[in-house]
Amino acid sequence: MKNIVLITSIIRTPNLPLSYTNTRSVYSPLDRFLQTKYTIETVKNKIPNSYIILIECSHLNNDEMLYFNNNCDIVINLFNDIKCKHFIHGPSKGAGEGTMAIKALEYIINNNIKFDNFFKISGRYYLNNDFNINNYINNYNVVKKTDSISINTSFYKLNYSFIQPFQIFLINNYPLMKKCIGYEMLFKNFIDVISVVKYINNLGCSGNIAVSGELVSA
Repeated sequence: MKNIVLITSIIRTPNLPLSYTNTRSVYSPLDRFLQTKYTIETVKNKIPNSYIILIECSHLNNDEMLYFNNNCDIVINLFNDIKCKHFIHGPSKGAGEGTMAIKALEYIINNNIKFDNFFKISGRYYLNNDFNINNYINNYNVVKKTDSISINTSFYKLNYSFIQPFQIFLINNYPLMKKCIGYEMLFKNFIDVISVVKYINNLGCSGNIAVSGELVSA
């Protein structure tokens, strides 16, 4: 069983505000690189037969490039894509997240990469001791509700058959992303219209929120 794991990353955040805060990240590029290395380590240790796709949007130095190329199956850097960079470095966090997801899914579809499960984890987050792979190796789309209007997007799993519908959904909802809709709310709109969804209370994922440094677990 092949498991694609998409890691979204921005090692060097721009000195530009988000729609809801002037602080984009309290962490230095070195901090963010080390945290993302740990993301990759936990994915390799806890998700069997993982095929790691890292999607990045910043200038990487030689050491960072070497590590990512040696430890990921695919590295996609959108830093020189002006249109994508405009959204990823812009004020809408949802548009940035959505752009990265669209481009990663585009790569998977165009290269006809076959797999069973698609996992997405935000860079700098990691799989903790509560992670149980048996919750995910099934035909369900596995997510956690944040509240009545949101789905957690730091980590989730989609079944192979829902990848192209998800890409189409994101493209069609770009106008909402540009208006700074919360990506968690947008993702819930997608989950609400698909079938075979499994909701779980503990994803087994932790990480530090970029804008505050607060450690959270989901």
